[in-house]
Amino acid sequence: MTERQDWAASQEIGTLLTLLSELEPALGQEVLLGAISRAAARPDGRRRLARDVARRPELLTGQGALADSPSILRFIDALVGAGASAVIVPSCPRCGKQRKLGPPVDGVRICHGCRAKARALPCGRCGKTRPTARRDDNGHPICQNCWHQDPRSWKPCTACGNNRRVAAIIPDGPVCQNCRPGHDLPCTFCGATDSRIGISRAISKPVCERCRQRWIVCSACGTGAVLKGGTLDKPLCAPCLNPDPTFWKRCSTCRTTWQLSTAQCTRCSLDRKLKDIFTPPSGTTLPELDQLREALIQSDRPHSVDTWLTRRGVRTTLRDLASGRRRLSHEFLDSMPPSLTLNHLRAMLIVSGALPHRDELLAALETWIDQALASRSFPEHHRALHGYAVWHHLRRLRGRLHGNPVTDQQARNLRQQITAATAFLDWLEDRELTLQTCTQADLDLWRTDHPGHRQRSANFVRWAVTHRHASRLTAPSIRWQGPAGPLDQDRRWTDARRLLHDDTCPLVTRTAGLLVLLYAQKLSDITALTVTHVRHHDDRTFLHLGSRPIILPAPLDALVDELVAIRRSPGSGVLHEESVWLFPGHRRGLPLTEGALARRLHALGITPRHSRNTALFALAAELPAAILAKTLGIHIPSAVQWQKIAAGDWNSYAADVSQRPRA
Repeated sequence: MTERQDWAASQEIGTLLTLLSELEPALGQEVLLGAISRAAARPDGRRRLARDVARRPELLTGQGALADSPSILRFIDALVGAGASAVIVPSCPRCGKQRKLGPPVDGVRICHGCRAKARALPCGRCGKTRPTARRDDNGHPICQNCWHQDPRSWKPCTACGNNRRVAAIIPDGPVCQNCRPGHDLPCTFCGATDSRIGISRAISKPVCERCRQRWIVCSACGTGAVLKGGTLDKPLCAPCLNPDPTFWKRCSTCRTTWQLSTAQCTRCSLDRKLKDIFTPPSGTTLPELDQLREALIQSDRPHSVDTWLTRRGVRTTLRDLASGRRRLSHEFLDSMPPSLTLNHLRAMLIVSGALPHRDELLAALETWIDQALASRSFPEHHRALHGYAVWHHLRRLRGRLHGNPVTDQQARNLRQQITAATAFLDWLEDRELTLQTCTQADLDLWRTDHPGHRQRSANFVRWAVTHRHASRLTAPSIRWQGPAGPLDQDRRWTDARRLLHDDTCPLVTRTAGLLVLLYAQKLSDITALTVTHVRHHDDRTFLHLGSRPIILPAPLDALVDELVAIRRSPGSGVLHEESVWLFPGHRRGLPLTEGALARRLHALGITPRHSRNTALFALAAELPAAILAKTLGIHIPSAVQWQKIAAGDWNSYAADVSQRPRA
């Protein structure tokens, strides 16, 4: 008879098997004997285990914290791992969480955290009852916080030389937390060794701190969750990594999130924090903030929202909004001190539906004009600048919008025009002059001393003379005579081939660069494109740049289709929004600015202005002006002028270009 047959044939084991056959009839005898073997290694320990369980069967159904021997807890884990349904893993009697139970305290086994609290003593320095970290020379207990402030725990770090708290002792001497050597094992997902490495209970492999908190989109089910397995290219969430429900624990609040502990999941923790922030002293939360809170909780990446709440000024701004002193509106937000946090918060309120949509660039432009007008001290100059800024530029801008938002280039041009007019008026006031007393000699002196404002201030002077704010002044206008830079068709096609076939370039930059190189589009027109400009018919992709659509050739059509499919703001980690823009920007509800797009193209060696001129020159030489205007969306007079430059007067144009100074 073998040793296993010997202890299995004992009376205690037989009684235990009879008890378990009634409690778990689905488990066979071999499975039960294997669970007993994993719980106790020696025959006498197995007999003791069987005797204790037979005497107190309630230990297997939730009273395991009262077990005298830790082998009973191991036996419960082995039975649950084998598929037992009636056996219950015991929770900590103090905190109620399902954690590993340690040695008994007052006859009851509790978890490690509760055991440390149970053994806490009054600190000999601060007097607070906390777990003991050290003892002083008299034997009095010292808590961890007081020990961190003790001079004995601070020594010069042998690595960086700074006097810091000792985190570890290496052969060279004490080191601080920053210089403490990390784990030798690399992270399974990212391969990093410079972060805190721990063994994941989900995959039993080393995982760094960053990857333990990494939020991913599961490659199997497509849901957003914390990374649990797989790879960074094909990540997996908890249910897809291990579909066994008994392997995972649940969130203590929602009871739905699969995780390795019973702590609050990220969404429930975020909900609790937002309720605390949005609830004013009166106890009545604004309905608009309830909409924002629901949108933030349902975000694709709730951990990004949690990180955003820790930034400076975010909680203060949110509490000011939730104070309930005024109704939440754009006017109320305008009255608050301007900041980037407030702009971001306004955009999220618009996305969540708490605030109506408005053109933020136009609103900022109106505020800027009001500030410029408020700085005028002469009533005559105030009236002139008000008419020029509001009734001339701003009114014309609104007339050209036709319901579309203001582009960044339009706002920049209007600011430059008004800035030049303001600078000219300031120059006149410094010399105690007005528009009526200004002479042609004074205007010529201004144009000579301020070449940067020469052309734009001339626009203001001509407007002032036309509207009788000034008289006897002449400011000539400069007519455009064609592109000033060289036109290199070979480089244009080289850049186009590189963008078409180089997969290492970002998708947004590739598509925008091809629209410049192939279809001579301005950056302001490219950033104004929406998903409605892209249409599909008979397996072909059409792009509306003008009044007539363009059939996109391969592989440009695939790039545009992919851009439509993944359109999302780069900053949408906090609050997800399906952007209507083909090139969405970082600011919510706004497209990518021309400046940002120009910087991306310059980084690839593409100059947007010269590339567009080269493309427009080639297209104007091949297409009639009417077709060019309808297809590319440019004005007919501009198309006629480009056609004249490209074909009609080529010799004179080349001679003219050779005589021009190059910037």
